[in-house]
Amino acid sequence: MLKNSRFAGLLRIPGFLPLAGATLMLGVAMSFTAPYLSLFGVERAGMTPFRLGVFMTAIATSGVIASTAAGRWSDATGKHRTLLLVSLCAATLGYLCLCVVRDYRLLLLVGIAFIGAGGCALSLVFSFSRAALPARDDAERTFASATLRTILSAAWVFGPAVGALVLAATNFYGLFLFAAASFAACGTIVWRMREPRHDEHATQHLMARPTSDEVAQEMSAENEAQYEGQPLTQAEVQPGAPRDPATLPAAATAKAKSRAARVPAPAAEGSQKDIMRAIVALTLIGLAANATMIVLPLYIVHGLQGTRIDVSIMLGLGALMEIPMMLALGARASVLNKSWWLAACAVVHAVYFVAMSLAPGVHALIPMQILNAFVVAVTSCLGMTFVQDLMPSSPGRATALFFNASRLGSILSGVLSGMLVQGFGYRGTFLFCGALALCALVLFAVPGEQYPKMARAVRRYLRERSGKRD
Repeated sequence: MLKNSRFAGLLRIPGFLPLAGATLMLGVAMSFTAPYLSLFGVERAGMTPFRLGVFMTAIATSGVIASTAAGRWSDATGKHRTLLLVSLCAATLGYLCLCVVRDYRLLLLVGIAFIGAGGCALSLVFSFSRAALPARDDAERTFASATLRTILSAAWVFGPAVGALVLAATNFYGLFLFAAASFAACGTIVWRMREPRHDEHATQHLMARPTSDEVAQEMSAENEAQYEGQPLTQAEVQPGAPRDPATLPAAATAKAKSRAARVPAPAAEGSQKDIMRAIVALTLIGLAANATMIVLPLYIVHGLQGTRIDVSIMLGLGALMEIPMMLALGARASVLNKSWWLAACAVVHAVYFVAMSLAPGVHALIPMQILNAFVVAVTSCLGMTFVQDLMPSSPGRATALFFNASRLGSILSGVLSGMLVQGFGYRGTFLFCGALALCALVLFAVPGEQYPKMARAVRRYLRERSGKRD
């Protein structure tokens, strides 16, 4: 009943429903294209593995640069909607070009200028929602963001399978044409929405909280009510003249101070070290997750002699299990200790990788996808809001930093996963990813001031070990 009432509350927020539709169309477009872009490069554009790696890395790098620039500019100007429309138009043009372009150099240009730039729409749609939705408080705003992220995941449940059917029926031309139409539909929905004023929702964490002026007015009203009928001093006879605090009784003064003490303080900005530590930890988790996405299909088919159906079942099952987890986390995100949950997420990620490396067969991998779904749900719902809470006055830049952490992980994972598989095999690669998850655990769980002590302890231990060997 509580969840139903919360969903009903979201539907009453002006602009939430069209924004949910835009997020769904964006998720459909991305889920149609992301799994098959590398296949297009090899089968239709004739790329070698090296050229394909350069092409995918160029797109990811362009997305990181575009997201960073867009986040800074949107925070400075408050024009989240304008940048979102530009990125959606770029993505539409990019996939229209892929319908006809086959020359490698032109494909690189299209990938950098249009597809990479269009990739920042993912972060912009969440920063736009944070700025545009007039939520009543932080809890409702966080739940709205988690619901939008769940809608995005729902698109990934059926998107790759439907994309495979479209690809089989119409080839890459029809697939990319449908993706371009989905980006254009998303842009049309956003274009019809209202652009919030720069100072209207720029600092959403201050909404629904009384300001100092409001408190002063209420205090004045309370005092006036208590002193009604009492004689005024000569100074107070003048219209608009404030009462002298010395003339107020002690009870009223104490009540006013108590009222002022109950006013919540604005959210504090996190230190640069805290922000950097969170971004590095999220990058490590993203690096491990992206390496898994690359290695898992090969591990299933070549390492465990499974089938491509097994791959699609696991990817779809993981996306399906993410949905209830995201909804549950989104409903409670405002009262959860985000750093603790992210640390727990890193522990679960490490357990997942160790279990994957020890799996005796394909069927043993299926229940393990629950662990992976938990990691994706926590990082998606709480990771983004955790970074936004550290940077409350810069929601666009915070959202871009969060998504860029994942993109940076995808840039590094391509080359790294190939080297690890070649050097240590599939199981060794999963163990290395588990070590990355443990590093993220340290960054989330250990306060920054403890790192010098840990470094001294490690150096002392190494010196002792060296002395014993001598």
